[in-house]
Amino acid sequence: MGELNSSQYTKEFFEGIKKASEGQLKVKVGGVAQTFPVSRAEVRANDIVMEFDMSGGNPDFNRMIYIVIKKSELSRKVVFTAPGEPVYFLFQNATQEWLAASGWISVEWQEGSKKIEGLLDDIQGERDEGSKLASGEFWVTLS
Repeated sequence: MGELNSSQYTKEFFEGIKKASEGQLKVKVGGVAQTFPVSRAEVRANDIVMEFDMSGGNPDFNRMIYIVIKKSELSRKVVFTAPGEPVYFLFQNATQEWLAASGWISVEWQEGSKKIEGLLDDIQGERDEGSKLASGEFWVTLS
């Protein structure tokens, strides 16, 4: 599999994704249960892109979770092996930004469907001091 890194996905890449009609990510961040609404999502030719908003509605804060998963990785448990591999999973809040380097995610989507669902657990970056995401589930309905 080709190497994924943050330079592969520019800010414009994420700004270009479409608004999702509804959805959310429920996850424990650093042991605290939280819910974040989906802000954008899109099924592209080779992948699915999702953005979950952690800003609490404040446009001055750039806090989000981005997920880019190749269609070849759908409908199975995908274990992160290195930052950005094999799924690009970016966590960014007021104090830190990291790419998932460990943990797992599973994303379900059927061709032509407007519904994306998934589970995740034990996700964290390379450094141990980052927020760990645990016991997560998400769903997105595309516009």
